Amino acid sequence: MSKQTAAAHDPAHDEHRPNVKLYIGVFAALLFFTGLTVAVSRLHLPRPQAIALGLTIAGIKAALVAAVFMHLWGEKKLIPKILIGVAIFAVTLVVIDVLDGIWLTPQDTSRMAVADQHPDESAAEPPAPAKPTAAAPEAK
Repeated sequence: MSKQTAAAHDPAHDEHRPNVKLYIGVFAALLFFTGLTVAVSRLHLPRPQAIALGLTIAGIKAALVAAVFMHLWGEKKLIPKILIGVAIFAVTLVVIDVLDGIWLTPQDTSRMAVADQHPDESAAEPPAPAKPTAAAPEAK
């Protein structure tokens, strides 16, 4: 048996062959989740629930793509740890933004009279209107 024939059947080289069944399964899952996204968009949910559900589905699809097509599934331990750290940081930023919106939006959007906000200025006289400067001649 020659070296080429022995190398062709070496199990160590089998790991570089694409797993077609896995790719087809991920493709089917991505199609399913895309259809689910379209179906959810037609439900006309309230905006916060629609955004949360859409981001959840998008996160699942992104995780599938990253794990299989970016080969993070069988990667060394350092890369997934870094990816998990980045994901935790991103979730933290989103949570801070959502909490900021929940706590501060009612205060920012409430209507208050300007005079109530500045009681010292409400008694002052309004400024006189500006005098017009040299007017341009009117066209006839």
